Amino acid sequence: MNMKILLVSFISGMILFDQSGKPARKMAITFDDLPYVSAGRPVYLPGAQRATKAILHALRTHGAPAVGFVNESKLQARGEEKSRIALLRQWVDAGMILGNHTYSHSDFNTVTIEQFQEEIVKGGIITRRLMESNQPYQLYFRHPMTHTGDTQMKKEAIEHFLAARGYKVTPHTIENSDFIFNAGYVRARMKRDEATASKLRESYLDFTIAATEFAERVSPQIFGHEIPQTLMLHANDLNADCLNELLDRLERRGYRFVTLDEAMANPAYQTKDSTVSRTGPTWLWRWMKSMGLNISFRDDPEPPQWVLDLFNQR
Repeated sequence: MNMKILLVSFISGMILFDQSGKPARKMAITFDDLPYVSAGRPVYLPGAQRATKAILHALRTHGAPAVGFVNESKLQARGEEKSRIALLRQWVDAGMILGNHTYSHSDFNTVTIEQFQEEIVKGGIITRRLMESNQPYQLYFRHPMTHTGDTQMKKEAIEHFLAARGYKVTPHTIENSDFIFNAGYVRARMKRDEATASKLRESYLDFTIAATEFAERVSPQIFGHEIPQTLMLHANDLNADCLNELLDRLERRGYRFVTLDEAMANPAYQTKDSTVSRTGPTWLWRWMKSMGLNISFRDDPEPPQWVLDLFNQR
């Protein structure tokens, strides 16, 4: 057979294989706000322990490496410091990478350059100590809310600050608004409203696949071909309960899960992000604008209105 790609169609989606029979699509998975997003739960640690165990089990089941971005302020809880740090150690023991997400999830739009620099330095102390046995490894940083600088001066100053300390800024090409779905999901579970919880789980999975399909369609318009995708998730209850099924669905679309290092080795990820904004769009949009292109993102899906209504009731 002289074809580079073999396309097999299933009712559940499209699977792409290369000549060796391996899935042709690649995806790196990242998690923000480690060790856990409590989303209004009155007790932190039991939920965090359950979610950590479930997420790591799903990742191991699918052979999926991941980078988890930590807010170290969450470790500072009287009487729970060791237990919360132990949650992060589970990620390291599972072979995952811990990254820096600032100390307290500080919004770069609302603080000075100097304040944000302090957040970066303070936000990498414990995680880097936990990762000592994994050296050498690439240091990764993700801006909270992916707010990378609302002025050119702020954006460039932090880029230089991070680079000088060995950090790479972590992009994302797929954002599935899991925090919006999770807010209603946590409330439904606390109320023992399984009907709403089940509806939210299914809607969340469908929405994530729709966001993935959009990234698959738009990336060839920017780069001429599909690129490795980077999925941004959060360490929360919804992903604890849905991740295994989500990874199943992505595998049925032909995805093989790769390290963030491998995904970012693709030339597309070397594209300079020159956008300055108060919002946090995906890097596909940033790269498109940075390259001077004018590609419509109108079809980039938004969460259903009923999910947004639940989120706004929090």
